[in-house]
Amino acid sequence: MGWAPHSSIKARLEHWKRRTIPAFAARFARDERGVTAVIFGIMFTFLFLVAAVAVDYSRASKEIMEQQQALDAAVLAASNDLGLPDQDTAGQARAVKFFEANMPPGTTAHITVALDDDAGEVTGTAQNAMPTTLFRSRVLGQARRDQINLGTSARVVKGNGTIEVALVVDNSGSMAGTKIAALKSAATNLVSVVFTGAEGTDKVKVGVVPFASSVNVGAIHADDAWMDSEAASSIHSENFIQTKSRFDLFSDLGENWGGCVEVRPAPYDLTDAVPSTSFPDTKFVPMFSPDEPDDANADAANVSHYPNNYISDYGGTCPVPTQVCLVFNKKKNKCTSYGPAPLPVADAQERVCKYSGATPGADSGPNYSCTTPAILPLTQTKTTVDDAITALVASGNTNIGEGTMWGWRVLSPSAPFTDGRAYSDSENKKILVIMTDGDNTYSSASNHNKSRYGAFGYGAKHRLGTTYTSTAYAETMDAKLTTSCTNAKAMHITVYTVAFGTGVSPETLALLNSCATDPDHAFIAASGNALIQAFENIGKDIARLRIAG
Repeated sequence: MGWAPHSSIKARLEHWKRRTIPAFAARFARDERGVTAVIFGIMFTFLFLVAAVAVDYSRASKEIMEQQQALDAAVLAASNDLGLPDQDTAGQARAVKFFEANMPPGTTAHITVALDDDAGEVTGTAQNAMPTTLFRSRVLGQARRDQINLGTSARVVKGNGTIEVALVVDNSGSMAGTKIAALKSAATNLVSVVFTGAEGTDKVKVGVVPFASSVNVGAIHADDAWMDSEAASSIHSENFIQTKSRFDLFSDLGENWGGCVEVRPAPYDLTDAVPSTSFPDTKFVPMFSPDEPDDANADAANVSHYPNNYISDYGGTCPVPTQVCLVFNKKKNKCTSYGPAPLPVADAQERVCKYSGATPGADSGPNYSCTTPAILPLTQTKTTVDDAITALVASGNTNIGEGTMWGWRVLSPSAPFTDGRAYSDSENKKILVIMTDGDNTYSSASNHNKSRYGAFGYGAKHRLGTTYTSTAYAETMDAKLTTSCTNAKAMHITVYTVAFGTGVSPETLALLNSCATDPDHAFIAASGNALIQAFENIGKDIARLRIAG
């Protein structure tokens, strides 16, 4: 076959352009393989970005959850220092410690915490710049992100409920010196923590119940309806030969009642029964320590001299006694000393006539066993509570049970004190804090009274049993304390106990442990510093703080 002429080749090329190129283009247009590659490239880029977002933001979500939880814990921990003198430094340090403990190792997050004791709140913020992975290493241009900024906040505020606290504190003689000083510091700190953010409102109320061998309800209540001013109670006249109001006996002596009361007769001694004229034993009898027999009458009875002999057994309006020879000189065969005929010691003590117009001695008298400051009923004023704590003194024996009962009565909504909210108020919390540095004590005596006079009267009247020893008296008091705690807890009162110092016996430690709401509410403080710490811990627990944001 020979070569085609030039014109023929040109014609064929023209034919190919007209036929072949359009056909090829058409086939290419119909071929999806190229389009798929382009779309795949676009989609791959998009999916990579999505994956980068998912990976880095999944990490961010996990870290911000950890950061929020750590910040919540830190702010709640810092709230424990609200109201304390070093709240700003101690609170910040505590917050940082808790935050770091709850964050993963190597975190770059940091926190800022602020404590506001006036508002009763703690606020905190946490900041962290988390480095990215895929965003930083594989993404270019404006879409690139080298880090994600994480910010969280938290707030702790006082709970919405209300709190009523009765501080039942030992003021017996063994608390003298450094112990009473430590108690004042500890109680003041507790009060500061509890009142933080609520002072002057009705959300927090605190009362103070000092106790020793008895409890002082306050002399201002002498005319109140719950006091037995008519001598109607079965114990009112048990130490006297005739029925007469003890308030009248104070008046006869020209003395003021000190404010202390005796324990009510059973079963009202261990209940919150409302005082009623219909049931005289529910009313409270003022303590009146009888004038005990003169030394001459004690000598005639061959018993030890009585500790509270403050007026003559023959004075007042009593009949002029017959004079008899008291000392006879046999050598001279004559009487050298005359005086009143000796009286039986029981008769001498029970006389009522001797009080009229008599003047008690300076170191004794009808208020002999009344040694504590008066109860402070529930108040919402912190300075008033602080003043009551400052006024605490140390004198007398120990009667933990009666302190506990008056702490309960301070919290009660009914008389004698009516400042407490109703027991049915589910938003209110009633709390007893009971502190003692020793065991229950009631002094026995080797005379017709069988004991010294105290809140249970004389041992001879059998209100502490018929075994007339200090040990037996204390055992009965221990049993009463157990029952009083049980009864108080049955009314949904939370009970904290604190054994202070090294003078508390193992038996009393066990007693206080069972008295508390549970073992976690029972504290042992061997030293003054430990007492301050225990009260701080109780105060923090009482505060009932909560996360609010």
